[in-house]
Amino acid sequence: MNWWHRAHSTPLAATVLTATMLLVPLLGGSVVPIPSLLAGMSAGIPVALVLPAVTAALTLHALNRVPRVYDTTAVRPVASYQAGMLASTALLAAAIGVGAAYAADSSMALAAARNFVGYLGTGLIVQYFVGHLYGPLAVALVPVLCALIGLGPGGRPYPWTWPLHEASSAIAAGTSLFLLTSGIAAASLLTPRDASQRTSA
Repeated sequence: MNWWHRAHSTPLAATVLTATMLLVPLLGGSVVPIPSLLAGMSAGIPVALVLPAVTAALTLHALNRVPRVYDTTAVRPVASYQAGMLASTALLAAAIGVGAAYAADSSMALAAARNFVGYLGTGLIVQYFVGHLYGPLAVALVPVLCALIGLGPGGRPYPWTWPLHEASSAIAAGTSLFLLTSGIAAASLLTPRDASQRTSA
């Protein structure tokens, strides 16, 4: 198990996640200037809601460092290692988010933790269907697409734009948990679709 963690750089991923979550309360009102195409306004999205995408992409990269064939043919139960690593990073983000929100008296850390969970799940699902090279890319595109087409008149986010919702949004929290649960199941229990298609060809 120690070898698996070293090969997948899980300590580095956990360190970067911790640093990112602790940085969120310090960002304050900083925004990424991405214009909205549907809201009829020039706005941006808080950096704290975008930054977890970078951390999620790094976590996926760490997970993909070793070719999947080595994991799927290994004698050891690496599928459980992978599921445990993903669940642990989500719990770590949630724990730090709660602590940071309490210490800084701001809900932004909770929203950042929720977004990390959702971004990670989105990347895992994309990797299952089209390959591990596209998971981190998809994660990076999610907040950009949400900013471009996810805001309605007045700058209010649509229900499906979960990364832009407030920390108290039950829809956003439920969506993030569903994405992560589906992503872990796809990554740990199922054979990737792109790999099965190459085999059948």
